[in-house]
Amino acid sequence: MNNLIKHIFGFVFGSLCLVIDSVAQEQPNIIFVLADDMGYADLSCYGNPVIETPFLDSIANIGVRATNFVLASPTCSPSRAALLTGRYPSRYNIPAPLGPGSDLGLPATELTIASILKRGGYKTKMIGKWHLGDKKGFLPMEHGFDDYFGLLYSHDYRSPYVQTDTTIKLYRNDTPVTREPADSSLTTLYHQEAINYLHDQKTGEPFFLYLAYNMPHLPVFYAAHTSDYRDGNGGELGAVIAEMDAGLRTIWNALEKQGLAENTIFIFTSDNGPWSEYPNRMADDGVTQRNHAGYSGVFRGSKASTYEGGVRVPFILYWPQHVSSKVLKQVVSAVDLLPTLAQWANAPIPEALVLDGQPIGELFTTDVAKINHRPIYYEHNGSPQAVRVDDWKLRRVTEGGKRIEELFNLAEDPAERVNVIKDYPAQYKRLSVFLDGFPNVH
Repeated sequence: MNNLIKHIFGFVFGSLCLVIDSVAQEQPNIIFVLADDMGYADLSCYGNPVIETPFLDSIANIGVRATNFVLASPTCSPSRAALLTGRYPSRYNIPAPLGPGSDLGLPATELTIASILKRGGYKTKMIGKWHLGDKKGFLPMEHGFDDYFGLLYSHDYRSPYVQTDTTIKLYRNDTPVTREPADSSLTTLYHQEAINYLHDQKTGEPFFLYLAYNMPHLPVFYAAHTSDYRDGNGGELGAVIAEMDAGLRTIWNALEKQGLAENTIFIFTSDNGPWSEYPNRMADDGVTQRNHAGYSGVFRGSKASTYEGGVRVPFILYWPQHVSSKVLKQVVSAVDLLPTLAQWANAPIPEALVLDGQPIGELFTTDVAKINHRPIYYEHNGSPQAVRVDDWKLRRVTEGGKRIEELFNLAEDPAERVNVIKDYPAQYKRLSVFLDGFPNVH
């Protein structure tokens, strides 16, 4: 009888474990890759005629390539904060890039994609550039990440680029492990860290890996020992991007080796447009040149501008057996990522959490080409400078003490060459209501 009871218990327990494992399997792994200062036209699959990105091209070919993905801000700290929280950066006072020792940062009370997924049963790992505060209360492991390896801000926060007494350090969790790491080593180190992490992952234990490059933010560097990148097209910028692309292939290969690729969502995008209008201080190293910065393509503007070139960036998403090859032209925003990934992961979002984004998953997993989207805002220096409603965009800035308003129909004029504010008074009035009512008007 005792043996019979043991067998029954063993059968029931084993079956329960299989059920639990099956439920866990339904939660997809997520790899979210963020480039730094990569422009819309810096990848071959987005029209660059010389830079070669065979891996990302192959993923874009079998997945979804978005041509109208926009960010909440054209500079890194506010843009990254919005990507991770699904909320505009003025809600938590991150108006601009945060320097070392800043008293500003992403408050620990803000929920991120990592913290939402962690509550939903995910393991979470961040590798790379954080840039959301370097003081206690602002750090990665206080925002839902189990582990962290990377730099707390950009690699140019040093002489001759920035006059500061800060020493750049590579961190593991909350502890500095390398002082003044070579810029040329960063991408290689990040790739190896990602591969090591994937080697430890198992089926049935969903994970979220956030890989945030320091490149191709200026100054651009790549692995000096690897001649393959120098011999390719696109100059120094092309070499940096080629190294990233090749590393992502090795990461995907590691994922396949672990048998995890079929249940993994892969996302690639950038934190803002290219720094093609960088200040003269960046050239003080005697090495950085104008062609080291990226390309906005057809779009007007670049990093630090709320024209499309500053906020419209590449966005590639692949999820085996869930998405098919598609070019997504509907405008969507970075603040949509948190609610979308939480929905796909079956990770509950607290009812009290006010999100500015909305779930857009059906645009990727179905044949739906267009949904009703809330107004989309572009913030800069702590306030909204532009609002998008479908193809209409109203931009309002103050320059030299003068208020400038511009209305564009991006379906007819994606390069924002013609201000049609006098020709469409009804559209101007409609978008003005949204811009004046930010952030409470949807």
